[in-house]
Amino acid sequence: MTLRYTVAGLPMQAFGGQVDNHVALNARRAGQAVRTLLSVNEGIRIVVLPAYVLSGGFREVAKDPQTALLDELAASAREHGIYIAASDRFLCGHTAFLIGPNGDLLLTQTAVAEQGGDVSYAVASTPIGDMACLPRDDVTFPEYVRACLFRGAELILNPGIEIPDHRARARHRSRAARCWENHCVLVTAGLTAIIDETGTALPGEPVTGLAEVWEHSGALLASSGDAPAQATIDLSALRRRRTEPWINFPAQLRSDLYAEMYARAAADPGPPANDDQALDAPVYDVLLMQCHEVFATGPNDRDRVIADNMRRGLGAARMFCARPETRLVVFPEFFLAGSTPGDLDYWEKMGIRVPGPETDTLAEFAKETDVYLCAQLMEYDEDWPRRYFNTSIIISPRGEIVLRYRKLQCADLNGLLNITTPGNIYTAYVEKYGFDGLIPVVETEIGMLGTAICFDSNWPELWRGMALKGVEVVCNPTSEIHSDRVPYWWSAKRAHAAENMYYVACANAGSEQFTPDAPVTHMNRGHSSLIDFNGELATHADGPGVIPQMGRIDLGALRRARASKAENALARFRPDAVVQAYREFPGFPLDCFLDRPMEHASEGPPLVRRQIERLTESGILKPPPAKAA
Repeated sequence: MTLRYTVAGLPMQAFGGQVDNHVALNARRAGQAVRTLLSVNEGIRIVVLPAYVLSGGFREVAKDPQTALLDELAASAREHGIYIAASDRFLCGHTAFLIGPNGDLLLTQTAVAEQGGDVSYAVASTPIGDMACLPRDDVTFPEYVRACLFRGAELILNPGIEIPDHRARARHRSRAARCWENHCVLVTAGLTAIIDETGTALPGEPVTGLAEVWEHSGALLASSGDAPAQATIDLSALRRRRTEPWINFPAQLRSDLYAEMYARAAADPGPPANDDQALDAPVYDVLLMQCHEVFATGPNDRDRVIADNMRRGLGAARMFCARPETRLVVFPEFFLAGSTPGDLDYWEKMGIRVPGPETDTLAEFAKETDVYLCAQLMEYDEDWPRRYFNTSIIISPRGEIVLRYRKLQCADLNGLLNITTPGNIYTAYVEKYGFDGLIPVVETEIGMLGTAICFDSNWPELWRGMALKGVEVVCNPTSEIHSDRVPYWWSAKRAHAAENMYYVACANAGSEQFTPDAPVTHMNRGHSSLIDFNGELATHADGPGVIPQMGRIDLGALRRARASKAENALARFRPDAVVQAYREFPGFPLDCFLDRPMEHASEGPPLVRRQIERLTESGILKPPPAKAA
């Protein structure tokens, strides 16, 4: 059976509850809409219908999907040999369901927020792929989609509902992010209108049509408002992508680390947000210092290159940091010395000590300009012999290092750097610094600050961990290059800002020289940005080059939004609903370099390949079709 076929999201209208026998009428309309669609394109194998397609949002349809009036949809599925997904309100809660080509009910999935006790995630294994069915906005919670991935899901079917509000673009980016993070396909559809018996839209029902098909790369294949969105997907390509070690997020996920994080959050959820926290909240400017960075090549030019990079970077920032409105400055990843690879003896000589002469210079600048300063550096710590870390620090206006974060998701597993990450020495690291030392945060007069570095952008669990600790501003030193992956990487980062309701201050390099004598190049793409808590660009450098980009942070606006039950999706997240799923998933092993450091960057990809083999043997990942003999 071919694994290349067409899927469709089918938006449609539904009768409201004031129409007699509206559930039966809606079922009949839905069945006929499917038949009409298939008469035009017989190659469609999966159709996703909107949430509330039977009830129109009025009253429960039945006790549960097994007792609902699904005969019309089942008949359409049998007639055309297709899969049909939809969802509606039942006495058991809002529940999605999937009907198979034989008219059988293959799975049901109640919205996570409406499940009591232990939460379950259903996945149907079919000849054309493993399918999960998440209703409404469950797909905007990364962990719920991960839980489906953990059970082998390749396609996420999302009977949805969309409203035309200021968070609509954020939800759109969330759907893209789920595909990018999990290498999965997503198909969604929503109601175009709720109508009376004359076909007139009911006033006061703020729904807008929605139909989308997303590819496993995070690319939007098809999109529509009130017409079907249909696209051909290639499940063989998806399966091949999941077997590649390079930037393979599911295979590199350290699920045990995050299981503990969610368990702690579930046990101690913290106080709810309220409007009082917005009173007298600061409004201030942040400087995103998009720098030119020169790469040091060895101990002979180390100090000179660092001093030169520091002189230029701090010199460009000084005038802007001297403004009283500026309270925070963020510098890019690698802005002090670059990241020229070397052996561990090399990094012992090249690594920056914390504290040390370089951090002393940064601290003096922070004191002189009265700002909080975030900088990334390649750190060598004598407490960890023959290891080095990709580290981000935050320095207070008093010149104190108030936060030190070591990158959790780095280039070690992708074969680029022989670096140490806390996950690779997890047991010893937690014993020394405590579990909170993995994702540190700091409370300041300019808000609760956290930090993440470059490749960290692709791990929603890390971003959630900061939010669960109350972070309001994420300082994000990054080194993002021109790449075909840029749109999906950026969409995911903006989705994380909105899903967690905080600002993300991203400072990227604007140009570089790979040796002191090399020509200036623009591999780093610039585009430093401040992302607001709706995932929108509050400020944005529109290209590379040296750019001191200013942006404004309004903590009062953020805190008022967090206090709104309608807006704060983070408040609806259930950490307890995912703990077991993360614990049961055989994630990438912790402590893989506990007994010895990684000597060569080439040691990383074979570990990922072995993890892919384990996930394939367990049935979570499916092998791509074998070549014909």
